[in-house]
Amino acid sequence: MTENDDSTPALHPASTSAPPRGGPGARYLQAMIALGLSVGLTLALLFWPRGTPERRFEDGYLLDEAGAPVALASQLAPATLVHFWATWCPPCRQEIPSLLEFAGEVGRARLGLVLVAVADERDRAVKFVGNRQYPVLFDPVWDVARRFRTRQLPETHLVVDGKLVASFAGASDWRSSAVRRTVLAHLAAPARPSDPAR
Repeated sequence: MTENDDSTPALHPASTSAPPRGGPGARYLQAMIALGLSVGLTLALLFWPRGTPERRFEDGYLLDEAGAPVALASQLAPATLVHFWATWCPPCRQEIPSLLEFAGEVGRARLGLVLVAVADERDRAVKFVGNRQYPVLFDPVWDVARRFRTRQLPETHLVVDGKLVASFAGASDWRSSAVRRTVLAHLAAPARPSDPAR
């Protein structure tokens, strides 16, 4: 073949370009993308968090001194302090005496007290409290503590009528602290009317 040989086929731009838009393959791809987006949007609407999730205290189980499971719900009075602590925590050991004194002063008829030893040795915790009026329950793997979003010890939560109304992180002196006044104010608040019978 020479330079001027006309037998070489000419290259036309149409033969090297992409297939025309809007063909069956392109429409299928667009339909699949639209379907994927709609499924993703639907799932997002179904599972997107709505506000603060409700804390489910009543579902929690603790262990008693013998290792038997105890439902937290069975320990909640109309007003209850749920106190997370451990003997391996120095501020916890410092706080327990004034907390027990405060609970005794207020009286069990007005205020329940649930002492939850977290990741602690049973015998050691029971001996430390030494008050059979307030038995020690155990949360060996922080299960119930996490329901209260407890990340450090000691921590105390006031639950009134099954609802968390106040939380106190760190050790407090229950003889003369703002924590004491807060709890007493909640106990003095008028009872909310119950729902009428249906």
